[in-house]
Amino acid sequence: MNSRPGLFDVAEVMPPPTPAPGFQGITFHEQRARTLLNKIPGARPGGMAWTLNPYRGCTHACTYCFARDGHARLGFDTGGGFDTQVVVKTNAADVLRRELRGGKTGDDWVMVGTSTDCYQRAEGHYRLMPGILGALAEYRVNFTTTTKSALLRRDIPLYAEAARVAKVLVMTSLGSLDERVWRAFEPGAAPPRARLATIAALRAAGVPAGVLIAPVIPHAGDRPADLDALVDACAEAGAVTVYPDIMRISPGARDWFLDRSAAHLPPHLHQRLAASYAGSRAMPASYVREVTAHLHARAALHGLPRWEDYVREAGRHTADSENPRLRNR
Repeated sequence: MNSRPGLFDVAEVMPPPTPAPGFQGITFHEQRARTLLNKIPGARPGGMAWTLNPYRGCTHACTYCFARDGHARLGFDTGGGFDTQVVVKTNAADVLRRELRGGKTGDDWVMVGTSTDCYQRAEGHYRLMPGILGALAEYRVNFTTTTKSALLRRDIPLYAEAARVAKVLVMTSLGSLDERVWRAFEPGAAPPRARLATIAALRAAGVPAGVLIAPVIPHAGDRPADLDALVDACAEAGAVTVYPDIMRISPGARDWFLDRSAAHLPPHLHQRLAASYAGSRAMPASYVREVTAHLHARAALHGLPRWEDYVREAGRHTADSENPRLRNR
């Protein structure tokens, strides 16, 4: 890791990046969903067992997004169609209340926005999340939300309310502080500093918030000094935990990712990425271990636990608080 130059070490004139998409050119496909909660196969009881995604497709237009694969099953292409053809589950809150009323999740955690961002730009218009958050709080469901959007700040009072009755953890996805990386790979997402400001605002409201350090893009955001600065910034913003994740490229995203890379990165940088992912969807295991260990070590200097340890401890405290023999200790 130490010997590799960073993505922007070589001074070159880069073509303009793909502009961040707005509603112009975006088609919303309104859908009446029959179900909203999806069980994760093999999930352990009381753990992260359910996913919830009110949108399919995403205007953040992240070139590497694994959810592009699923867009083909909806009849859309996995390139520009993923960015511009967005399915909206307009009855999400009503369906969720029906499912929770029947005790579907039990003591398990629900993960909101794990596939496509639940605070993408469509949410500013459809406002599905307030109803979803209200249902989760009403039924005291433990949940996480993952986002790259500053729009979540609109709902901080709802997160604070939910955190008073259940375990809540908001994870901001952020793989680099470098705005050139953001513009090249995540053109529709919030800028890095806006994501950090969202973490700080959540913490000020008493809502636990962590950082999904993801994806770490090889040759773009993997220099040790850059990784250290990122973890330091997360800690300064008040993050309670971090979860490192190195970029993987799914089959449905590969062609689009490499096409965008060729169009918007200097040639030598595109060639490095193309070579790294030519025969595999992931970097070598030794590389993943090295980068992950580096990030965990830096986080430990700030006293930040690993994500799985944080969630396990949160679950233990939940069990203790619900045990009548322990409440009066």
